[in-house]
Amino acid sequence: MTAAKHKILIVDDEPLNVELLSVYLGEDEYDIVTSYNGKDALEKVKTEHPDLILLDVMMPEMDGYDVCRVIRNEFKMDFIPIIMVTALTDKADHQRGIDAGADEFLKKPVGKFELDKKITSLLRIKEQHDTLLTEKNKAYQYLDYVGVLVAVLDLDHKIVHINKKGSDFLGYSSADLLGMEWVDSFIPYDLAGDIHDHYNKLVSGTEKAYEYYEFPVIISTGEERLYRWYDSPLLDDSGSTVGILVSGEDITERKEAELQLKEYAAELKRSNDLKDLFTDVMRHDLLNPAGLIRSFVELLLEMESDESKKRLLSNVNHSTEKLISMIEDAAHLAKLESVDDINFVRIDIASMLKDTIDSFMHQAGEKGMDIRLDLKDDSHAIANPMIERVFVNLLSNSIKYSPEGSIVTIDVVGHGDKLKISFTDQGDGIPDPSKSAVFDRFKRLHKDDIRGTGIGLAIVKRIMDLHKEDIGVTDNPEGRGSVFWLTLKKGSL
Repeated sequence: MTAAKHKILIVDDEPLNVELLSVYLGEDEYDIVTSYNGKDALEKVKTEHPDLILLDVMMPEMDGYDVCRVIRNEFKMDFIPIIMVTALTDKADHQRGIDAGADEFLKKPVGKFELDKKITSLLRIKEQHDTLLTEKNKAYQYLDYVGVLVAVLDLDHKIVHINKKGSDFLGYSSADLLGMEWVDSFIPYDLAGDIHDHYNKLVSGTEKAYEYYEFPVIISTGEERLYRWYDSPLLDDSGSTVGILVSGEDITERKEAELQLKEYAAELKRSNDLKDLFTDVMRHDLLNPAGLIRSFVELLLEMESDESKKRLLSNVNHSTEKLISMIEDAAHLAKLESVDDINFVRIDIASMLKDTIDSFMHQAGEKGMDIRLDLKDDSHAIANPMIERVFVNLLSNSIKYSPEGSIVTIDVVGHGDKLKISFTDQGDGIPDPSKSAVFDRFKRLHKDDIRGTGIGLAIVKRIMDLHKEDIGVTDNPEGRGSVFWLTLKKGSL
């Protein structure tokens, strides 16, 4: 199949010049369009959509500078390279051409070699520009298919892009939303100051992106809708922050349904049938689509070469991984809630803790952290093997919420007929008013000072309840951080 030829518009009021340039270019190599005055040239630009323009400067009525200026400033078209062909050699004339939007200059009489070289160079640049534009449009199309509001804010918190789903959610057209100040336009007044402050800290790097958080937005009808948000800074190739990517999911109905589900579950005394149904929905109706999203995003990441779009896709992939983890945790918690009795065996807690630490060495190494295990007593206990899930969750949280280069210490100490196992971190700690609610899934959702979803610690609490053992959290007595502790019955022979 023969490749389409590039189309070149030649504009000159001298027919001999037009004919000479046409001969130089060759009709076999290029699709040539001709024009003999400025006004006609502008019409040809709109109707013929040339890939490149050879434009004479000195023409009656409308000179090349005016033609170039109109194309650049008034025509809403993609990039078209413009080469000005002129007998003028003064630097001021060239500067006029640059100001008007010309890309290159050729001095009359034009040489064939120089003409070919400049045309080839500019057409290559146009092809690269067109490719980038196509890829950019594809990226925006991907965002339009995502079922959440996705918007890009500049450093002044103004909307520079929003996907179609987002404009539909808010009840405005995309054109109306562009340039609007996001916080002052859509966030309730009593929350606007905190959100402005969060975005400014995010841009300056003094605050990391929230994992997830909730606050309402005001849509076009005046109604407040509750959204679940994830924010991340957008960086350029040099690592400087150039904007903020915000993505939010409308959870208004979900929140209402969650409250109704809680009331219903209480009325039915947490019936096993309801939990089985909930677990099945989590594992099949939610986990399978989330897995498909992850697979497609990973495929797009492998295919994508543009770093800015790869960062966007990486954000989607990171959020999807968190979603899958939450679904699996929620399904596991539902299963645990339906269990009343468990079996117990004699377990070597030291060996289990060492295996747990080994599984987190890579994650700890990435943050330059050290994990220390201090055994002060016989390490055997009477427990169910699911106790390993408690160790995994507590160590995962200790690493996740501790600063780089810090230490996590795991102590095993005997207290009478019990073992006390403690996980001590050097993170931000937990305020005293929140300590009593930290293991409660439903209460944690409404605590601004506690990070994460709470499902992992709810699983920990349920497993310890099944063991009929204690678990709690205190401040790190040696400084910043928390101590999560639990007890198990000794299993000494």
